[in-house]
Amino acid sequence: MKKLHILYTAFLAAGVFFLLLACASKPPVLDRDGQPLTITDYEKIAQKEFDEQHYQYAISAYEAIIENYSDNKNALAWAHYEIGYCYYTMKEYDRAEQYFRKVVNEYQEPAAKKLAQEMLDKILEK
Repeated sequence: MKKLHILYTAFLAAGVFFLLLACASKPPVLDRDGQPLTITDYEKIAQKEFDEQHYQYAISAYEAIIENYSDNKNALAWAHYEIGYCYYTMKEYDRAEQYFRKVVNEYQEPAAKKLAQEMLDKILEK
C-alpha cells in the first residue's frame, strides 16, 4: 500500500509540474530577423500581454517602441504612459509615478499628458 501511495504522489507531482510548464508563457517576439516591428505591432503585442496579465512582457513591448522609434514623440509619450499604467496595475506606484511624471514633464501629447496627470492624482490619493 505504501508503494502505491508513493507512486500516486509521484504521478500527481509530475502532473502538476507539466501543468505549470504548459501554462508558462514565453516572452513575445519583438523583432523580425533583427529588424524592429512596427509601432502598431508592438502595441498589439503589449495589449495582448497586458490582457493576459503578463505586465513585464507588455512593458518590454513598450520599451521596444522607446528604443526603436525615438524620433516619434507621440509614440514615446504613449509608450511611457502605458509603462506607467502597467506598473500602476502591478501596484508599483513609485515606478508608475516616474513614467507618468515623464509624460507630463517631457511630452506635448495632450491626451497622454491629461491621462498621466489623472494617474498621478490617483497615486497621490493612495
